Amino acid sequence: MPIKKQLSKKSAKPASRRATNATVRVVRADNAPKRVSFGRAVSNFFKKYFQFNGVATRAEYWWAMLFVIIGVVGLLLAAWFLQPVNFMLAGFVAMMWLLFCVIIVVPTWAVMARRLHDAGFTARLLFVNLVFWGYSIVVPRFVNVSATVDSVIGWLDILWGIVMVVLACMPSKRQNNPYRD
Repeated sequence: MPIKKQLSKKSAKPASRRATNATVRVVRADNAPKRVSFGRAVSNFFKKYFQFNGVATRAEYWWAMLFVIIGVVGLLLAAWFLQPVNFMLAGFVAMMWLLFCVIIVVPTWAVMARRLHDAGFTARLLFVNLVFWGYSIVVPRFVNVSATVDSVIGWLDILWGIVMVVLACMPSKRQNNPYRD
């Protein structure tokens, strides 16, 4: 990140030879965004619930994903550990887990779309995930496929997940990015 230093003089004549009354103003040359904290990322995650346009920095995306992982895994583990102690309470926590998962589907896709835009890619890549989801939901119920085909589709789904993680790790594309403001 190149930083330019600009000198601006407050007065035309200095008071003495040693004092120049000059101030230094730091200007970021690349218009880099401010750092995003965990709280700000979670706030943006829910504020931009249906916003699929625009960009999301790597920090904003990964903090939001950390929140999602903590929520999903935390509620699931809580339900699992509560099951032997109190089955009704474990069932309630499991319902909270299901509700949490339903609530975060859209903002998770939205922040991923914004992250892809920030890296200079199209958000249409997310539709490949829909193909895999559709296959896993529809095909086993209505179509009888061989175990080999099912295994190949499963491996392709895993590989596509790895591709999406790599794309989310790509640096921001600041110049010639059609998705930036």
